[in-house]
Amino acid sequence: MLIAFTMISFYANAQIDYSWWNKIHNWDGVTSWQNYLTIAPAFLGPNALPVPDVSKALLDSIAQVEIGGDLHFNSGDKTQDVFLRGYFPFKDQKVAVGLEVIPIEYFQTDTIIRDNRASRGKSGKGKAGGDIYFTTFIQLLKNKVSLPDVALRAALRTASGTNLGEARYTDGPGYYFDLSAGKNVKLKSDASIRLYGMIGFYVYQTFDILHLQNDCLLYGGGIDLSVHHFVLSEELGGYNGYMEDGDKPLVFRSALMWNSKSVGCKLSYQHAIRDFPSDRIRLSIILKLKSITL
Repeated sequence: MLIAFTMISFYANAQIDYSWWNKIHNWDGVTSWQNYLTIAPAFLGPNALPVPDVSKALLDSIAQVEIGGDLHFNSGDKTQDVFLRGYFPFKDQKVAVGLEVIPIEYFQTDTIIRDNRASRGKSGKGKAGGDIYFTTFIQLLKNKVSLPDVALRAALRTASGTNLGEARYTDGPGYYFDLSAGKNVKLKSDASIRLYGMIGFYVYQTFDILHLQNDCLLYGGGIDLSVHHFVLSEELGGYNGYMEDGDKPLVFRSALMWNSKSVGCKLSYQHAIRDFPSDRIRLSIILKLKSITL
């Protein structure tokens, strides 16, 4: 029964008509369709090769789980997704680990975007599951009077994203690491400003035989204004690859967050300045788990 089902599935897939794609992209009849894809942030879905959040160089002492929803804005690619993030510190508060994933996204692209990305989904409509990121945070310096806080972050991206054929994810691993520094400036008893910046390295795999991976300079900086239970964040971040194929994304982010002892709410906006497919609005709830430490 299993063998029969497998054969039927294989036969059904083999019958999918890609003649429209072959004609549009002048397929030579030999080269794999994967080689027609451009593995770069400008030519993929908005969750494929995102710009990491700018690290603020300060580890939180409380475990957190963030649950949110995203609306991506592009006239030719309408994407909605669910966002999940977990953060878990060790007892000494010098090391923490994180987990991040887009478990599901729904998208609809027009024919211009579809063909520009060499997508093999004729309708341009579908869904996909995202990559999983595992992150380690290390606090190198903290609360030194004459020195800024300094932290190291290292993240590994698994090749778990789906729907490569419609250019939603890369189906390849990647990683990044960065060194960040930040400092608080007290304004008055209930208000402060934090300045922070980071520099690092961002790597992702490609299908280019001559350049199997793209090595990128990762960078960013920002400022936070904290008043009472509110935090307003403004940051600029990006990375620069060397392949010159839409691999230099730069984004601006603005976020407003409300905090209490047990929960937080965050509304953020991301604007694509260069080599990125869409703007984004994210609304999320942050649950603080004070009883959990590693």
